[in-house]
Amino acid sequence: MKFVFITYNIAINDEVMEVLDKLALKSYTRWEQVTGVGQHSGPHLDTHVWPAKNLALAIVAEDGKAARLMEEIRRLRKTMAKEGIKAFCWQVEDMT
Repeated sequence: MKFVFITYNIAINDEVMEVLDKLALKSYTRWEQVTGVGQHSGPHLDTHVWPAKNLALAIVAEDGKAARLMEEIRRLRKTMAKEGIKAFCWQVEDMT
């Protein structure tokens, strides 16, 4: 099993949710209004000066689905990197 953590601009939520639907990933945890600064997308700080904000997703998936999810996120980054999207993948050692 893998743990995939994705942060992305709220403006591309529909595209990210389409990826989850495409891969039949129905279980996840989402954090609303996450802030941060990206190398390509700049500040998303939910302020008057920097009004953009992010969402974050945590998904635990079988290795194959996690690999496909990472590939889909790479595809989105090619077309939407300026909006801001980043994913990280870790091995899950234990889960209850």
